[in-house]
Amino acid sequence: MMNKAVLLAGLFHETHTFLHHKTGLDEFRTGGLNLGQDVVSNNVGNGSPTDGFLEHAKSEGWNVIPAVQMAANPSGTVSQDVIDVFYQNFFQVFERECTNIDGIFLVLHGAMVSEEMDDVEGQFLKDLHGRLTDKGIDIPVAAVIDFHANVSKDMTDFSTCLYSYRMNPHSDARDAAVQGAVRLGALMNGRKATQHHLATRYIVPPTGLATASNPMKSVQARARAIEAQDPDILCINVMGGYSYADIKDCGFSLNCCTSGEKRTALGYLDDLLAVFEADLAKAYPREASLTEILHRIDAKPRGHGPILLVEPADNIGGGTPGDGTGLLAPLLATGRKNIVAVLNDPEAAAHCNTLKLRDPVTILIGAKLDAHHGLPIEFSGTIRNLSDGRFELENKNSHLASMMGTHINMGACAVLENDQAIILLTSRKTPPMDLGQLHSQGIRPEDAALLIVKAAVSHRDAYDPIASASYNVESIGLCTSDLGSLPYRNIVGKQLSAATT
Repeated sequence: MMNKAVLLAGLFHETHTFLHHKTGLDEFRTGGLNLGQDVVSNNVGNGSPTDGFLEHAKSEGWNVIPAVQMAANPSGTVSQDVIDVFYQNFFQVFERECTNIDGIFLVLHGAMVSEEMDDVEGQFLKDLHGRLTDKGIDIPVAAVIDFHANVSKDMTDFSTCLYSYRMNPHSDARDAAVQGAVRLGALMNGRKATQHHLATRYIVPPTGLATASNPMKSVQARARAIEAQDPDILCINVMGGYSYADIKDCGFSLNCCTSGEKRTALGYLDDLLAVFEADLAKAYPREASLTEILHRIDAKPRGHGPILLVEPADNIGGGTPGDGTGLLAPLLATGRKNIVAVLNDPEAAAHCNTLKLRDPVTILIGAKLDAHHGLPIEFSGTIRNLSDGRFELENKNSHLASMMGTHINMGACAVLENDQAIILLTSRKTPPMDLGQLHSQGIRPEDAALLIVKAAVSHRDAYDPIASASYNVESIGLCTSDLGSLPYRNIVGKQLSAATT
């Protein structure tokens, strides 16, 4: 048998539509914009889903034809010129190679929104399907997608097999791409399959989507059991969804790729929805106030390791700026000591990098990007560390690797210190998903008393093992778990809490 030829491309962005700032080409150049062979050379060995696909393709002897890869950190609505660049580069290679390829593999997020498209991935798959049909080409199109994808019917109707991450935090992203590639191989070798999709009315905040906790733990376990017992199934995807996209397809969904009957597949999906609904209340946690949390902390004996003050409302992995002061400011005002925090503040970091180590500094930090994440605070201290912000992940399978690979660039950084706190200032927002972020800057989070973490779930693999306790704390910000407080306009019949529609 001749080696298979596979066209490879990637388009990766989780779009927060409530943020006012657009995400343009510069953000994708920073996050990763690769053309042609650079898609291969810049991903081999970097721990990403693309790396996983490439490893499997090499093991199978496939001829990989790379087209384009574009990725950016979670952020606001994507400018249309980004989509235009992707289309231009992808279809240029497609038109040249379409008669020579046996399959197409895509590394997608699944929650991308542009200025002109609410469902970027669904529209792209529809356009791709149209071109294949027009040319009379019948080849499988497979994709690996993020657990937080807002999967639409177009996405399943116009692809052959989607394979999602199973874990949140996304420690399995690379392996999910391998498994997606395995399915593509079966399809290229003649296996037939169709996809069936079940949208639901539930929009779930990120804090309710940890796969180590219910309801997601139970739903994923049931999905894996169904896969194991039915040989017709290629995969079942449990999609947590991304709640901060104000689009009609936002929310929790389920889909199944199978060689079996549609009726059987839909029965499985109904079963999984029932498992989810049986534990619905746990999908909608709420944060407590800082005052309440500090009372809880003071009422307990101090354990070994830092206490995590998790700030979901400024969840960097969810798209917010990472410069929010809504938790840091009142915490400093209490007089508490031995606090560690990270703020994304390019302006302050740049100023500090004009100074020298151990120089005194008084500077306004944080809350500069928008009006939703507090006010800048004055911080007086000394310069403890200056760097270019580059570091390598300590955990090569971390959630961060699924987004950015294993080598991370935070841009110019500065560490400030006074008798209350150690503050890391970054120039590029970097989700707190790996301890290497702090260790690389000379900070030992293990020795902190109170550690602010701007995340929802994705930090857990890195930070939970060193913590004596962890609390989700209420603050202001556009990644709030109180979804009912957000100005949705485009959802119809969706449920934003355990009790209301």
